[in-house]
Amino acid sequence: MDMKIQKFYDEKNAELKIVVPVEKKLWKEEQKKAFDKLLKTVKVKGYRQGKVPVEVAKKYISSAQIWEEAISKLLNPSVKLAAKEIGEKDIVLDSPTYSVEKISDDELEIIFLYPIFPEIKLKDFKNYKIKFEEPTEKEIKESVEKQINDLLSRGTLLLPKEDPNSKVEYGDTIIFDFKGFMNKEPFEGGEAKNFELKIGSNSFIKGFEDQLIGKKLGWKGSINVVFPKDYYKEDFREKEAEFEIEIHEIKYNDKQKLDETFIKNLNIKDVKNEKELNDYLENLTKREINEKNRQKFMNEFLEQIIKDNEVPAPRTIVLKELQALFKKFEENLKAQGISKKEYYELTGYNDKKAKEELMLEATKSVQKSLLYSTLSKELKISPTDEDFNRQYQRLAKLYGSEPDMIYHMIKKEQIEPTLINELLVDKIIVMLNPNVKIEKEKVTFKPVEIKKEDNKENNKEKEKEKFKN
Repeated sequence: MDMKIQKFYDEKNAELKIVVPVEKKLWKEEQKKAFDKLLKTVKVKGYRQGKVPVEVAKKYISSAQIWEEAISKLLNPSVKLAAKEIGEKDIVLDSPTYSVEKISDDELEIIFLYPIFPEIKLKDFKNYKIKFEEPTEKEIKESVEKQINDLLSRGTLLLPKEDPNSKVEYGDTIIFDFKGFMNKEPFEGGEAKNFELKIGSNSFIKGFEDQLIGKKLGWKGSINVVFPKDYYKEDFREKEAEFEIEIHEIKYNDKQKLDETFIKNLNIKDVKNEKELNDYLENLTKREINEKNRQKFMNEFLEQIIKDNEVPAPRTIVLKELQALFKKFEENLKAQGISKKEYYELTGYNDKKAKEELMLEATKSVQKSLLYSTLSKELKISPTDEDFNRQYQRLAKLYGSEPDMIYHMIKKEQIEPTLINELLVDKIIVMLNPNVKIEKEKVTFKPVEIKKEDNKENNKEKEKEKFKN
């Protein structure tokens, strides 16, 4: 009998389905072997294990047990047959999952599902109006000042501000009472007495701490905030709230002095004075803000593409991503000292509801990953030797090593995916924001290839040293 393997494409779930029928004779043989194996382990009262008569054992060994054991032996040869059906154009993203739809004593069909890279047809995205925000001088200056204040505040004492005209400043710690209201009604968890809060820690809802800056010691009043759309309590999301406040104490850090001794103790390479520290922090801050803005820009861009286009996400890959996100969710709760049960009781959530929300995040995460690859091909992103050398320079700085050493330790293939993604973001930013100029580090590194002869000589020298020792 001709056992024909069938192949189907599920474009919606981006899966390749391959149905492998098992030859009847082989299926019968494996069932017989499975029964014989189970026969040796079956336990029946009145008989020693392995000595149960066949007719008696049949009453205790189910078809399901036999099938499960037999299928386990047929999976490997069956998946090899399925793999032969994968075409050159089928880009398989992960190992297959399997299921059985047809099964009886005489018949078995094993179905293998392969997640594949879907065909994504993008509508015109080159005219999107998405602005890339470049770091401003004010933004950089404020961030540097904050970092210096944080450095000076390390290991210092908190001292009370005793002047009644003292005001709350950024970095101060306040002791205060608060009570929250929504629609003029107090809400659960919105009240505390003598609460301690460091201004600038971002411990409270966005805007809460900022509104306390400039308030005097003993101030009583109210502030208004809006809960974020991703707030952990669903009923509070994007709701307005009013907080009644009374400030009891304001404490400040008895800061260290910004002198050369302090700067030297920071142990920052090539930073010996205040100007060099400012320059170092400005460059660092500019890169950090720039990277944050790049991520924000690219996220908006990809969100718009997903909205305007059909981007199939391989179902099995999405489910793996969901598992990873759910595990991370559980670990975050554990790190905060909250059990999952307590969190669910507090929020009204359960596993099903949590996974439903995380499923959306998992799907978008996979879609965005696929879009990076699709866009790289669409825009013909191909790193040059100069691009690679620049990347090796950066890695050398990151690891505090020489670029040539990094070059011989890390292969191009290892850094290529990250580099392609970076060049892709650069191109899209400039494409949608023609006035933006991408600043690139000057390349001073040029790799020196080690010849085989040199390697041989080096090995000889090493052997001589070993012999001497």
